[in-house]
Amino acid sequence: MSHSRRAFLEASIVSTAAIAAPIGLLSTGLSHPSRASKSGNFDPLSPKPTEAPPKPAFPVHDYHVHLSNTLTIDQALELGKERGVELGILEHPGPGFPINTDADLQRYIDGLRPYPVRIGLQPVYPGWSKAFSTPVRDQLDYILMDALTLPKPGGGWLAIWQIDTMVDDGEEFMTRYLQFIEQVLTTEPIDIFGWPTFLPVPIARDYKRLWTRERVDRIIQLCANPPKGSRAGKIAIEINEVAHVPDEDFIRAAKRAGLKFTFGTDSRNDHAAHFYYCYQMAQRCGLTEADMFVVKGKAKS
Repeated sequence: MSHSRRAFLEASIVSTAAIAAPIGLLSTGLSHPSRASKSGNFDPLSPKPTEAPPKPAFPVHDYHVHLSNTLTIDQALELGKERGVELGILEHPGPGFPINTDADLQRYIDGLRPYPVRIGLQPVYPGWSKAFSTPVRDQLDYILMDALTLPKPGGGWLAIWQIDTMVDDGEEFMTRYLQFIEQVLTTEPIDIFGWPTFLPVPIARDYKRLWTRERVDRIIQLCANPPKGSRAGKIAIEINEVAHVPDEDFIRAAKRAGLKFTFGTDSRNDHAAHFYYCYQMAQRCGLTEADMFVVKGKAKS
């Protein structure tokens, strides 16, 4: 799994874009679609935008940035400065990733604390928090988790963002997917739900049909009413630049329910802090500063 969230993304850019949304995706001007083509929210018939949407009047944050061999902390900060965007840095914990013990997590936090960024974690597997003590985990500024690594009925994991993901029965997949989303939102200590409503390639074009009102309302209800003792009063919704999810209808419904939003590029290169879809959704849905979730930084302990 260690290769899955980084090397695979870089290697599958062109082929992914071509298969999933040859017009709708490429018309956005994004040159690094990463997992984007597997979202269900691309409209291949939509006209090519004539100009980029305006940057919102409120302060903008990119809470989904990964450092890599193509993006150092200094490079990320420079990009944020150029684009007028503050940054949140994420790393994956767990098997196959660099953070597996309290010492690993403390080293990660201490290494970033001198910089003007928010420090976050993006777990992949459920139950991840058991590997870390509460005092160390509580030093994190925020936790973002998605539901893209789906448990298989017979054991193992299905990485639904991979281009070769197979889905034989869309309805059966959605039942399992929503069950896993419920597990993530009710049992994991998270602040932000990432990549909401994302669908794998084989069923991406059925986005509107598969994301029924009942399923959408269930996610919104769970985010608005997380279990007692959870990390956040309400779980914020990530508007994901790469995947173009969630769609406008979901965002409007979540806004009516009083949920907050974040912007995220899920970038590992110079696309950090570069937004098109997020700004477009902010404009279309009338998002204001009051609708945005702002991560509060914590002092070094």
